[in-house]
Amino acid sequence: MSNFVTITNLVLTRLNEVPLDTGGEGFSSVRNVQALAKSAVNNAIYEICQTGQEWPFLKQAYTETMVAGTGTYAFPSDYSSPDYDTFFLKKNDTLGAEPKTLTPLTFEQYVQNHKMEDENGDSGSGISQPYFVYQTYGESFGVTPVPDKAYQVEYTYWKIPTALTLYNDEAVIPSRFNHIIVDGAMMYMMRFRSNNESAMIHKQAFDEGIRTMRRVLIDEPIDAHSTMIQGKRKGRLN
Repeated sequence: MSNFVTITNLVLTRLNEVPLDTGGEGFSSVRNVQALAKSAVNNAIYEICQTGQEWPFLKQAYTETMVAGTGTYAFPSDYSSPDYDTFFLKKNDTLGAEPKTLTPLTFEQYVQNHKMEDENGDSGSGISQPYFVYQTYGESFGVTPVPDKAYQVEYTYWKIPTALTLYNDEAVIPSRFNHIIVDGAMMYMMRFRSNNESAMIHKQAFDEGIRTMRRVLIDEPIDAHSTMIQGKRKGRLN
């Protein structure tokens, strides 16, 4: 990954402007075209990330430790969307937990097939090891049965990238795509300068670059697997 000052200097070089000190001296206080270049780099990165929410470089692993009697858990503050196919109960010999993939459910499936059992269970100490993960309508997920011990569930999610601020902040986008970030930043710089014709040329290069990134990084799945959701718990498989 390239850092903020490196990418900003690529834009300034394209503009035939004075580059910034690579050691970060004066980086936070620059003004005029150099400040605009910094803003344009962040805008370009943000736009790239918005055009493909499931970029692999935005994927993050996370482990949630369950609490006995608690069935729902908040996602990390920087999450954009979760990958429900990756929820996995980790092995723990002390707790008697066998490793297993949690089957995803919609909230409606949870309500129809499992909520009553959870509500009738012990709300203080839980029921058993979870077998399913379900979507909620908030920024959280649920597991069922309600856990009776401090099991650990591992999953991945796509995060929201934070804006680059310090000179050595690293961009989430791999360095081999720096030229695409620069094309996007140049589009914004030309808009700042009210040069609509040049902005359009850079936009075309930027859009084509994003399409290339998608072809390279976001492949269609080649495997086939059943998406059938198991119904009642008595029919579940360990």
